[in-house]
Parts: sequence; structure tokens; C-alpha cells
Amino acid sequence: MSDTDGRADGRRGFADLLLDLRVQAGLSQEELADRAGLSVRSIREMEAGRVARPRKDSVRLLASALGLRPDDTDRFLAAAGHGSVRPVVRPVEPSPPVVSVADAVPTGLRWRGTRPIPDGLVGREEELFELEALLRQNRLVTLVGPGGVGKTELALAAADRFSGADTTVVVVDLTTVQRDAAVPSAILDAFGTAPGTSDLDDVLSGRRPGDLVIVEDNAEHVLDGVATVANRMVRSFPGIGVLVTSRIPLGLPDEVVRRVQVLGVPANDEDFEAISASPAVEMFCRRVARVRPGFTLTPSNAPTVARLCRRLDGLPLALELAAARAGSLSVEAILAALDDRFRLLSGPRRFGAPHQRTLADTIAWSVDALSDPARQLLYRTSVLGSPFTLEAVAGVCTGTPIDESDVPMLLAELVEKSLLQPVHEFEQLYGARYKLLETIREHAYAGLSSQDDDLTEFRNRAVEWCTTYVSGLEGAWSSPDRDRRYRAAHANSALFEVALARAGELGEWDTAARIVLGFRIAWQYQASVAESGIRWATLCASNVSDKEVGGRLLAIAGRLSSLTGDIRGARRHYEEARTLIPGETEMGLVARGGWVSSGSHLLDTQSLAEIPALVEDARKHGDVQRSATVQATCGLALLRWGRLVEAKELLLAWEAALVNPGVYPDEIAYMALSRVDLELGNLSGARHWAQLARDSQASDDPERTKVAGCLAMVEYHDGRYDEARALLDQADADIRGHRGYFDYLVMLYRSRLARAAGEAEQARVTILDALNRLLLEGRVVYLLEVLPEAVAVLHALGRSEAGDAVCGQLLAWQRSMDPPMLPTAWAVLQESCESASAADGWPEPDPSAAVQRLANDVLGALSAPLL
Repeated sequence: MSDTDGRADGRRGFADLLLDLRVQAGLSQEELADRAGLSVRSIREMEAGRVARPRKDSVRLLASALGLRPDDTDRFLAAAGHGSVRPVVRPVEPSPPVVSVADAVPTGLRWRGTRPIPDGLVGREEELFELEALLRQNRLVTLVGPGGVGKTELALAAADRFSGADTTVVVVDLTTVQRDAAVPSAILDAFGTAPGTSDLDDVLSGRRPGDLVIVEDNAEHVLDGVATVANRMVRSFPGIGVLVTSRIPLGLPDEVVRRVQVLGVPANDEDFEAISASPAVEMFCRRVARVRPGFTLTPSNAPTVARLCRRLDGLPLALELAAARAGSLSVEAILAALDDRFRLLSGPRRFGAPHQRTLADTIAWSVDALSDPARQLLYRTSVLGSPFTLEAVAGVCTGTPIDESDVPMLLAELVEKSLLQPVHEFEQLYGARYKLLETIREHAYAGLSSQDDDLTEFRNRAVEWCTTYVSGLEGAWSSPDRDRRYRAAHANSALFEVALARAGELGEWDTAARIVLGFRIAWQYQASVAESGIRWATLCASNVSDKEVGGRLLAIAGRLSSLTGDIRGARRHYEEARTLIPGETEMGLVARGGWVSSGSHLLDTQSLAEIPALVEDARKHGDVQRSATVQATCGLALLRWGRLVEAKELLLAWEAALVNPGVYPDEIAYMALSRVDLELGNLSGARHWAQLARDSQASDDPERTKVAGCLAMVEYHDGRYDEARALLDQADADIRGHRGYFDYLVMLYRSRLARAAGEAEQARVTILDALNRLLLEGRVVYLLEVLPEAVAVLHALGRSEAGDAVCGQLLAWQRSMDPPMLPTAWAVLQESCESASAADGWPEPDPSAAVQRLANDVLGALSAPLL
């Protein structure tokens, strides 16, 4: 559906007018977008003349942002194709030159049927641009998605954006059509023809390309009828474009299918900026403001709103219905009531298709149309958690009326009918995975619960399947395909959570312990999932009767606690584990190595004293992989303690062991080698090891945040600041999205880059973040690297007296305390402390307490208001 020259000229006239008015107002595209509440991309596209006919509400927002008077606003709308007034527009400011468009834009737009709701779309700008392009290049486009996802509003807005001044848009509401044969009559009714006075060919023939767009809404229940008519329209009438909304594709060769996704939800509850940017949050807050004037998102209510939007999956209909309750309920009360969401979200929606006025009706409309085997499979998958794999479905959900060989076909049916969502993230690593929107899962779970003892049966089968599965992971740690096997397990981590919960309910703690022990490595692939592993490992440890099994479980809890930043918790778990497990066994070495590692974080000298005996026992152990890993762990602990030469010796012993079968690269050891060489002044060696760390790492590894921080450190010391900044941005995004583990180096080097750029305030905020996080997590040893940077930030802020006071304390530390500051940190301190002298009263008896006291002093100095 290509443009006519006349429509292109109309767009160009409005584009020039908008550009002139913006320039006269002295606004940049970014400033105008901010004032109007539109995206910068929208402004850019309109000024370039690439928008056929800007939406009326968008034009009104622009007029308001430009400060146009009412009569000028009317002319401005006419220039955009929304009126018949000759567009001569003057800005509000006195004595500006008059801007005019020589020829009026054609205004013959004809729209039949439902119009787009003003402010009806949030967070769909990219989809709108894509749809506009698709409509220009293709004759038939189908929007597919689950009920309530917003297909109708998106289709109407896309038709509005695509249409030019001479385009007819006809919207056909198919919800009341009961038979496939009645579809042509419904289309004629939408055109406004009297019954029996014409046939469909009469109203479709003679159209030029771009003259007519037909929107066929809610087509899934008369799919054959819609497909038959749509196929004839696009094949026989080249001037027509067809846009269909359906929960199921039409299956035509000329059809272009686009799946409409739910709105993006916040990844966490802490980042106010990220929560504010979430389309789901924006839509919810806009709708709440309609029933509760003055409601806005604030730092205090943002966590609750974020959790609510996540619980509702970002599903627009659910968000709208929940917001409608805000007139009488607080957001907290709405969130608390979501356990019975179908009752809460039963109204009071008075518009839209009858099957979309309550959330329950919307889901039931799709479920009722399924075949019995597909419906039963949907019900049964509700016990699996989300996401899950085909293997898990076949293992847990089969049985009359579902044969295992039919599972792929039935899953495809559920995906096609928008009741099941494929998970494409990390698909090459994890294979095909599927997820249920929480709203659909609850509907299916209720359906399964209503079928006698089916719910109990399939929850018990989940326990049986997971128990069998983990028995197949025995020996995976030393196998060549260990990553593949552990990733396959992690792909069903939600199902393992279900199985553990059921085993706990039944009091089968030995079974639960076997599942935890077998699954232990798979929990490490995602930061947020690792927290679940800690909970189950400690819970099982407190309930099993075998002391050694309890110790092994506590060692797992210690490892996962260390990864997630709870160093004190890790130390506590490892401490207890090493008293329950023989120290020479594999898990005994794990517990001792973890105890040494966590102790080095906490500046515990007992951990340092343990290293020689631990290394000797590890070298005697028969498992070369375990021996090498323990040596690498001790090498990293020595690095933290400033024993660089000894650390490198153990780390190189690990690297030498890689020639053995069953010993595999570990990015943590490579990063430790990189750090040792950097501190020793060998920048090329540091780069070599950092690149090996990156190359040995998979894209789904949550440790990638630490690899990015390691690479950024090398780039920074090589003077490649832009490269360092890009790596830090990548790592920071992963940390904030809980896809990667926190790394203090990200904050440390972000502060150094900000300080180098003269952005002292940004450096202050960043270094405060690093200090607070390290104190909270218990990573005390890293404070010795961050404190010198904090001193430099104090000087950059003009707080030299406070900076010199801390500097004097750190100078005294370096002279008398163990461990010393590493060379890179010491260099920063020396640059910042030309006027300071070492403080009295050192050495202090407790290194950990001393450095934490210094950190708290610095926090006070950095947080004090400027005088």
C-alpha cells in the first residue's frame, strides 16, 4: 500500500510547519518531546515527513507544548489532516513571523467503526512504527496475542497512524458474528451498506493503493470465514490492506504475523528510575490517576507498584481492571488481593467485547475453544512453574487423554492460540522453553484443582520426575558436557522449586535433600534463582538426620550465599559445614575452600593460616578438577590479602591443570590471574587473562558482570576510557536486572571515569553506592581498594580537610596493617594525599573493625551537605 504523491505532499507540509514552530520556540527535539510527553523518535519521524497522518492526540500534545492559541491549534490540526481549516499558525510569543502552509492538506479521511481511544496506548511506539511499515509493504497483517494484551487498541492506532487524508478505515467488530458464513455480511455492515443492496465486491472494487484499510477485530472464533474473505480481498483487490486481530493466525500464505507482547515490567523493586521507565508501570499509573486524581509514582510507592505490575504480567487488560479498583482500594490492598485476581478483576469495565469485560471471561474465551487434550495439557502445565521444557511436560503431564508422542503437537496448539509463550532468551543454550502468563496459569491451576485428585497426582509426579532427573546428573561436574547438562537442569528450575515445596509438605526431606544436592550447580546460572537454592539447602539441612548430608547441604548454601553477596552468611554456613564433613572428601574440600574464601573477604587471619594445609590436602585428592579448583580458590584469597606472588603461583598451578581430562576453564581464576598481573604492572598479561575469562564464558553466565568489570579495569589502565565505560554500562545493566552478580569494580571504575571527566557529583554517588554495598555484604577486604578512591572524590568535591583526615588513617594502615592496599589503590591514594601525614594510634588490633570504621567515616564525609 504505497503513498500517493498528494499524501506525501501533505505530510511534508505538516513536517515543515512543525520544524519551523519548534525552531521559533527555541526547543530541541528532545526538549519538545519531553514537554509533549512523546518520544524523541516520534518528533524525528514527524519532522522528516515519514508519518502519514500523526495521531490527533499527539498533535494536540505538540500544540500544547509549543504554546499555541486555540485558533492556531485548529490550524495546526488541519495541517496534520485533522480538520478543514486552512493551516496558518502563529506561536503565542509576541511579534514572531507568521508561518503558513501554502496549500491545505486534503481532509477526506473517512473512518467507520471504533476509533482509537485517546491515550489508549502506552509503551507501544516501536510496535506502531513497525506496523506502519508493514502495512506499507504487505497486504495482510495479523496481530496475534493472548486475550487482554491490547491487540485491538494497537491495531486501531496503527491504522490511524498509517492512514492518510484520503484513506478510508473500516473497523469490523467480529465479536457478535457467530458463523463463518456471516463474515462478509459483517464487513458490509461495517461499511454502512443497507442489507441486500450490494455485495462485497461492489464496495471493494476500484480502490487505489492506500485508499482502504479494513481492520477485522477479534477473528479467532470465525477464523475460517475471516481467512476465506481476507484471502480473496488481498488476491483480487490490490487497493486494499487488511489488518486482523486474533488469538490465532489465519494461516494464509500472504499473511504477515506479529505477536503482540505484554508490556515490559520492572526487573526489580529497588531501581526507581527503571521502575519509572517501565511501560506497565506507566500505564497502571495513568489509569489509576483517572479514578484517583493526583496519584503519581513516588519512591515510596514504586516497589509496590512494580510488584503489582509483575504479578499481572504487564497484561494491559489486567492492569486496567486493577487500576479501576484504585478508586476504593490502596495499591497495597490491590496487590494483597491478587491471590484471588479473577474475583478482584471482575469489573467494572463497561465497554469492549463481552468476553473482555472481566479477566476470567477473557481467559475462558480462549480455553473453552481448545480441544480436550490441549485443555488438559494446559491445566497440567500449571503445576510446572514457569518456564519449563518439553522434556518436563512429557515427564510430568502425560496420561489419558494425552499421549507422550502428542505433546509437541499440543504445545504447538497452545502457542498458536496464544495461551503459551515460547521463551526465546538463551534458546541456543537452553533449548525450547515455554512459559505461562501468571493470569493464565492461575486459570489453568483452578481448572486442574476442580478435577478430583488431579492436582495432587501431578504435584507428586513432579517430585518423582525431579528425583529421577537429578540422579542422572551424578558425575556431571567432571564430565565434558557438564555445562550442557547443568543448563538443561536450570531450564526447569521453576519445576524443581515446585517439587521441593511438595516434598517439604510431605515431610520427605531425604528426597528433597537428594534434589538439592543434584541440582546445586544449576542454581548458579541466575542471581535471583540462587537465593531460592540457599533457602532450600538450609531448610533441608535442618531437617535431614544424616549429619554429613546436612554438612554438604550447608556447603551448597555457603557457595550460593557468597555468589549473591551474603559473605557473613556464607562464612556461617561454611563454618558449620566443615565441622560435619570429613575435610579430605570432595565436599569437605569445598567447605574448607569456601571458609577460606569468605574469611579472606572478612579479613580473618585464621583463614589465611588454613591455606597451606588445604592446598596440600587438595593436591593429594584423587579428583584433579577438585584439586585445581581448590588451589584457584586459595590463590584468589591470597590475591585479596595482597600476597601477589604466592597467589600467582597457585593460580598458574590451576592453569597448568587444564591439560588434564575433566579440568575445564574457569573465568573466575582467569580474572584472578588478570588482576594479579595488573597489580604487578604487566598490562599485556592482564589483558591476555581477561580475554581468556571472556572467551571461556557463556552468554547466560551471571558472572559475566564480573568479567566485564575485569575487562573494564584493563581498558581503563590502558587509557581506553570509552571502551571501559561501555563495559561498565553492560555490567551495570545486568546487575540492576538481577541477571548478573554484583561487582564492586563496576562502581569503583565508574567513579574513576566520572572523576577524570570532572563529574565529581556523579563520582560521589557512585562511590557511596560501592561503600554501602560492600559494608552490607561483608566484603570488607575490598574496602581497602574503594577507600582511596573515596578520598580522591572528597578532594574533587573540595572537601580536602575530610579527605586528608581519612588519607592520614590510610597511610598509617599501609605502614602497619595486614593486608596492605594493592598497588593500583595505593597509587590513587598517593596522588590524593600530598598534604596529609600518617595518623597516630596504629596498628589496631582488629583489621576488619578498623577498615569498617574508616568506611563509616568516609560515608559521613561524603554524605554531609555542602556548606
